[in-house]
Amino acid sequence: MSGRLHARGTERVHKNVWLEFARLAADYKAVNLGQGFPDFSPPEFVQDAFCKAVSGGHQMHQYTRPFGHPPLVHILAKFFGRIVGREIDPLEDVLVTVGAYQALFCAFQALIEEGDEVIIVEPFFDCYQPMVKKAGGKPVYVPLRPVSGDGSAVPSSGDWVLSPEELASKFTPRTKAVVINTPNNPLGKCYRLEGNAVSHIMWFPATC
Repeated sequence: MSGRLHARGTERVHKNVWLEFARLAADYKAVNLGQGFPDFSPPEFVQDAFCKAVSGGHQMHQYTRPFGHPPLVHILAKFFGRIVGREIDPLEDVLVTVGAYQALFCAFQALIEEGDEVIIVEPFFDCYQPMVKKAGGKPVYVPLRPVSGDGSAVPSSGDWVLSPEELASKFTPRTKAVVINTPNNPLGKCYRLEGNAVSHIMWFPATC
């Protein structure tokens, strides 16, 4: 019997920075602006809707469709269909997850093979790198760079740009995906493509 308790894949992943921030905030009684800790209750209509849902009989306490509760995915498809300007199939195009972390983890695990390269735009949210590594992929970084100016204007997120040439130089035969976060966390920069904001995550499979 092996004496190893953890999987080798976890050796690629370093300590989560949010655990350290939360500990430091607690130790020094600081206000933690890195994570959301609301000091107010949800709106009354949300609480009422929750009470109504859990009081709806035994049918409300069963396993639901794994990809999302049917009434919910239909509402989401209708809502986001208007935003993106096309019809969305609620049963084929919508996946409901427990937060963005689960959605990202599932996407990386489903798409990344051992040795695949994933281009990540810097600065980036902390989970992209460890999730790529956990899936066996190799993170490849391309930074946003500040636009040089005369110093008279107030700096903004728009002063940071992504060089198409530098991005293109990162592509290799092993490139499987590009991760773009918009608005960028932590800069708040929004990317534009033909006048429209691009998707939160853009995937470019190597076979395309």
